[in-house]
Amino acid sequence: MEEQLFEDLTDRHKEDKKAVDLSELFYDLVFVYAISQISHTILYTENGDIPLLNFIKYFMMTLVFYTVWSYQTTYTNRFGLIRAKDIFFLLFNMFIAIFLAISLKGEMNAVFDPINICVAILFFSTSLQFFLALKDKILPHDRFAAKLFGINMLISAALALTAIFVSGPLMYVFFIAAILTASLLPMPFRKRIQLSGVNVPHLSERYSLLIIIMFGEAIIGLTKIFDIKHLHFSYPILFMTIISLFGAYWLKSNRLIQQENYSSGLTMTIAHFLMIIGLGMLNASLVLNAKEPVEDSFKIQLMHAAFAFFYAGMILTLQYSHEKFTSDRTLRIIIPVILIISFIIAYITRHMAYTLTITGAVTTTLIFFIYLYIYKKKHPDIQKED
Repeated sequence: MEEQLFEDLTDRHKEDKKAVDLSELFYDLVFVYAISQISHTILYTENGDIPLLNFIKYFMMTLVFYTVWSYQTTYTNRFGLIRAKDIFFLLFNMFIAIFLAISLKGEMNAVFDPINICVAILFFSTSLQFFLALKDKILPHDRFAAKLFGINMLISAALALTAIFVSGPLMYVFFIAAILTASLLPMPFRKRIQLSGVNVPHLSERYSLLIIIMFGEAIIGLTKIFDIKHLHFSYPILFMTIISLFGAYWLKSNRLIQQENYSSGLTMTIAHFLMIIGLGMLNASLVLNAKEPVEDSFKIQLMHAAFAFFYAGMILTLQYSHEKFTSDRTLRIIIPVILIISFIIAYITRHMAYTLTITGAVTTTLIFFIYLYIYKKKHPDIQKED
């Protein structure tokens, strides 16, 4: 069949599941490198803790890459096909993202302009993709979403570009405004966006792959701790912390998610950003706990903040779960209670050896078994349908 530059996409909502294409996985490769670079920003300590500026840089640069990745993924989910123009934009954005990732190595003041140029190009490129989608034959609600996302990205690109031509605090104001505009402007239109819903199984799979990349960073963090010449009993305990977090996420993503569902996707986007932030902080917490002279109270705050971000994201995704599971409020109550109790115990015993290692593993393992219990015992009817 001859490839068409513009296609009839009016029946896209009839797809039960949209397959993840190999080109999307290829696009993810640059983000593997970027995430590894971003994670390093919170591995440096001063006076027993991490400087606030490093936290801000970690948060903002994670948000930059996550926003770029999410908009490209959202476009592909709604309008993307295996056709020349879509592949071209995907590879072009990947090329620019490489330079953006490289820019993370330098001091913020020295690389600020290159970062803004890359962000502006990526936002403009993504905006153009949404505007070109208007040439396809699409439903009115999809047309509204394409216009909204296209205009949003264009405004964000203009703000990022403006940041290059101003100086002093204003350049940071415009940069932050560009990122926040891209991230937050669609929120007031959530109900209308939902009418142009994303294919949830496809989006869930894409975000799951990004989370797996973050778990990979956590595993790499463990390799900086483990020493084959000096084996220690804490090694399997640290490994259990990572495995328990992954196990809970696996149960949520592969067993409890509703497979035939269209929605705005905004909550899923926010939820996975929180999880990515949490996993990055967890990686820093584990490495700093083993390698750096960090204040005991700060280590406890960092690890439990990481847990709070990760599990908050997990709880937010409950709305995409199986219809028999979304009404279950157990996790919304019991997980915060467990985290609070864990924090109190860890803080009281903070001067004891391996307090953080043990409390972290016990907390994550307990929450994993709660997920497992709900899946296997409390809702056996879901299990029978798998």
